[in-house]
Parts: sequence; structure tokens; C-alpha cells
Amino acid sequence: MSKPTKAELAKYRSLLLHQLASLKGDVGSMRDEALRASDQDASVDHLADQGTDNYDQGFMLGLIENEEETIQHIEEALERIAGRGEWDFGICPMCQEEAEPKKPKDGKKAPAAKKAKPAAKIDPWIPKVRLEYLPWARYCVRHQEAEEKGRESA
Repeated sequence: MSKPTKAELAKYRSLLLHQLASLKGDVGSMRDEALRASDQDASVDHLADQGTDNYDQGFMLGLIENEEETIQHIEEALERIAGRGEWDFGICPMCQEEAEPKKPKDGKKAPAAKKAKPAAKIDPWIPKVRLEYLPWARYCVRHQEAEEKGRESA
């Protein structure tokens, strides 16, 4: 892989802006629906209907939370495209960290070690196929899976 070209960045930016507008509209309508459900008069409903309404409202609020997280990822990706993000757009920061040589913590030069086999070169760029499908991807597939496993165990 390689760094995205200016034309590719423009295409990703367009995809992200389109998705952002769509999600913001969806979240707005879901929020209106959740608020409308909470404003209904509970005195006329059957107890089972109230339970269903409460479940539906909780489910809707969970969807809103997921969509808002995606919106945040999209906004961060747009910042990276503009050059204002924590790292470059299209790069996996974890792969980049793995690819950089380790520096001693004390600032001294590391002692010369025996020559080992050179490790396979790590390409920190997220594959373009992944960015086409998920332009707000923060990590390569390998590191995304590790991130999700870490989230599940927490």
C-alpha cells in the first residue's frame, strides 16, 4: 500500500461527508422518535405495552449511541484528511508504531546487538479496499480485531 493521492483523499472526503450527512439525519429522526415515545401518556397503555415501549426506547437509544460513535469516527477521519488529526489519514497508527525502531527510554544509544534476521517490513498504510468500504477506518483489519477483542473483554 501507499499513501493516498490527493484525488483519492478528495474521493474519501466526499464519501465521508455524504455518510456524515446521512447519519446526522438518521440520528436526528431516531432522537425525535425516542423523545416522542417518552412523551406519550402512560396512563392509557396496558402494562405490557409500557414494557414494550420502554424496551423500544432503550433499543433506540442504543442505536443512537452507536451512530454517534460512527459520526465521531467520521469527523476524526475528516480531520486527518485535512491534516489536523493525530495521525495521517489512511495510516494505521499501531502498524506505524510497530514499523518504527524502538528507542531506549533513557535517551542513550542502544548497545550493538548481534545481527538478527531482518523482520518483514511492516506497511503502516490501510489497504485502499478497506478505505473504499469503510473510509473512517482508524486501523488495519488486524489491529481493529485486536481493538474489538480488547473491548469485549473489558
